[in-house]
Amino acid sequence: MNVVWTLVYVILQGQDIHAVNAYGPGHTFPDMYECFAAREMLSVDLGMTEGYFPHGSAAVCIPMEQTQT
Repeated sequence: MNVVWTLVYVILQGQDIHAVNAYGPGHTFPDMYECFAAREMLSVDLGMTEGYFPHGSAAVCIPMEQTQT
């Protein structure tokens, strides 16, 4: 089993929940450490300190099995 990681950015707007792949459709990271580093960079890009996100949002690295295409 080959595991890859996806960085998912979640935004709450009122009663709605929006979740997207933070780096674009289909983008994955080969290991947990690269995904965690990208998560920290995303928080900085959003104007926060490393690892913190604006209220009503979060980012999480999710492991998944890589599918063969």
